[in-house]
Amino acid sequence: MNRAPVILISPGIEAAGVEFGDQSISLSENYPRAVAAAGGIPLILPGGRSRALIAECVRRSDGVLLTGGDDIDPALYEDRLSRKLRRTVGTTPDGGERDYRELMLIDEVFRQRRPLLALCRGHQLLNVALGGGLIVDIPSQVPGALNHRRMDRRNGVVHQVRLTPESLLAKITASKNWA
Repeated sequence: MNRAPVILISPGIEAAGVEFGDQSISLSENYPRAVAAAGGIPLILPGGRSRALIAECVRRSDGVLLTGGDDIDPALYEDRLSRKLRRTVGTTPDGGERDYRELMLIDEVFRQRRPLLALCRGHQLLNVALGGGLIVDIPSQVPGALNHRRMDRRNGVVHQVRLTPESLLAKITASKNWA
């Protein structure tokens, strides 16, 4: 009998928790609910900066999910920003604590060769971890870009996604177009 896969989920960090006034982890229930609905067992990454703890959590998991959330600390990529854009980005609410922990997590995921799904903020941090930059102000940096923050379609489709036919994702999925 096969066991259900354990999926390690990275939560956000709130600068001041509601109950105790210290930093608290924060996670939409949609993430663990989706993992459970797909037959997995969600495991939430605990707080702290212990590389040994992160390594052990990754070792015990079958895959890792980097979630969405607040902006990434611009100090991690600002050397790739123009001077004008550097002035428009702020600091993160938790002082970069989540970024630090998730960068260790990404490093450990690659070291242990675990599957990784990075969503929204998660794929942005993955990009930065691998040396990429970010477009921080889409309206000024990408003229004519589609507005993805459509509150009238908060849980609906804003646009279709087409996969590159030769990509690994296209090869492992049945559909080449998603909406």
